[in-house]
Amino acid sequence: NHRPGLVVHTAGWPMDNATYGGGFVYHLEDNLVAVGYVVGLAYSNPFLSPFEEMQRYKTHPEIRQYLDGGKRLAYGARALTAGGLQSLPRLIFPGGGLIGDDAGFLNAARIKGSHAAIKSGMLAAEAAFDALGQGRERDALTAYPAAFRDSWLFTELHKARNFKPYMKKGLYLGSLLFGIDQILFRGKAPWTLRNTADHTTLKLAAECEKIDYPKPDGVLTFDRLS
Repeated sequence: NHRPGLVVHTAGWPMDNATYGGGFVYHLEDNLVAVGYVVGLAYSNPFLSPFEEMQRYKTHPEIRQYLDGGKRLAYGARALTAGGLQSLPRLIFPGGGLIGDDAGFLNAARIKGSHAAIKSGMLAAEAAFDALGQGRERDALTAYPAAFRDSWLFTELHKARNFKPYMKKGLYLGSLLFGIDQILFRGKAPWTLRNTADHTTLKLAAECEKIDYPKPDGVLTFDRLS
């Protein structure tokens, strides 16, 4: 059931309402499909396995319809920096700077980051070019963070700055609050919510119930070693 160019984005399942998560299915050329599931690290149960949740995700009828009859070619995992504007680190260090998702420029609300990587790379390159033109080396590219604050990228991330703090209130309430933020206030709400470290929500294993994940079938779902 391949449809070149089709993009499917989902939120929630198989995560519960309290756990941030969402998936994607991208239909590429040559009968190829890229499917993935993102799990926020602010979950409370230490027995939760992002890998196993990805396997569960593929069993949903809406997702499975695109995978039945296909063959898995490769799989992998990535870590995303998606805390938003409140979680950005210092962007520069002597002789260099952080760009793209290394800096945390992903717009999690829009599920987009490539444009931010390109723009931040351009801003950093311009700052480095000017520094070299002045005969400077191995110092702080202070012009880069200043240029970022004056760019459309900062404006975009500022409008979405409350997305992750809202979503830590749960999928339903978080979606409602962010919708009000974006529709009523157009991303210009007179408040900026504080973001908290994901690990602070993790409970002790003794306080949680172990998750019994289904055994893989070797066709649609797999174990790590296969």
